[in-house]
Amino acid sequence: MDSPPAPARLSWAETRALIGSDLQRLATHLNQPDSFVHRVYFFLLPGFLALLFHRLSRYAYLRGWRWVARLLALVGLYVTRAEIPPTTSIGPGALISHATCVSLFGTIGARITVTGNAAIGGGMGIQDIGGGPGYPVLGDDVLLAYGSHVLGAVRIGDGVHVGPGTLVTFDVPAGGLVLWDRPRVIRGGAQRGQGTA
Repeated sequence: MDSPPAPARLSWAETRALIGSDLQRLATHLNQPDSFVHRVYFFLLPGFLALLFHRLSRYAYLRGWRWVARLLALVGLYVTRAEIPPTTSIGPGALISHATCVSLFGTIGARITVTGNAAIGGGMGIQDIGGGPGYPVLGDDVLLAYGSHVLGAVRIGDGVHVGPGTLVTFDVPAGGLVLWDRPRVIRGGAQRGQGTA
């Protein structure tokens, strides 16, 4: 089996352009004027900081500075509580609205929107479809709602919306909406459970 090709190096200009696209996406999302004060405010938001540390660690990783890349990713994790390793590839214009408990592994297209407690990762085998061993590949304009998880070597098409609390372990075609079933209500179930240890 052939191994996937090594990712191309990013120039510093390309990295700065990615950081700028993330900042512009955040400004557009918050519908705020493009002023110096607003940009400083946006710059300090944990979601943007998570992407900033990732962009810097990815740049170092692709230049071959692996220890620097891992250190930057670790600092980003401690500062923002979002885990994005330097092996993850994220397209331009990314938006993380709530950084806490976000975990992103794999290959992600342009303009992804990630809300709190959302995760993209492995744990479902080791097949590599382009996102890394056991990791997913997401298209452009994907939205991951609060608490959604995409796990395994699966392909998520362009424009897919993954609903809150949804677990996806299968391919989803472009434009799809993935929702979880309604939870069941067991009448009196809480009272019955109180007497057990």
